[in-house]
Amino acid sequence: MTVISAALFGTDWRHASPGSADLLRECAARGWTVVLAAPGPAGTPALTVTAPGPDPLRAALDLVGGAPSHAVFVAGSVPEVRAARRAGMACVAVLGAGAAPSDLRAAGAAEVHRDAAALLRVLDDSLLARPRAFGDHRPPALAAPAGRSD
Repeated sequence: MTVISAALFGTDWRHASPGSADLLRECAARGWTVVLAAPGPAGTPALTVTAPGPDPLRAALDLVGGAPSHAVFVAGSVPEVRAARRAGMACVAVLGAGAAPSDLRAAGAAEVHRDAAALLRVLDDSLLARPRAFGDHRPPALAAPAGRSD
């Protein structure tokens, strides 16, 4: 499952991150469940969270019955990366909102890409293609006890 930040599209849905629409289409073409963590434009190949409330990532998971351990969030800012970590989701970041790659990594992003187009070029080698490759992404206080998984 892939959860993509609606911020990658900008508030008026002009593609704020080059390649965002292509990334959405490719994830959908691969049969991955894609959820936009905010209302999306008509015709996008993704489900959209229409009333995310205070926790849009949890709402996105709930929309499709997804588990954090099987999801990857594509974030565009440090607060979004932190939200993914709080939700126990792996996170891939694209540069945006003035954040430096080091800030995004320090917040918990496993990968940082220049934009969605750059992520799309390495999609097969990215965390999006293998969400469980890096194990449990929850903060230690929330991680499952040894011998137990979600």
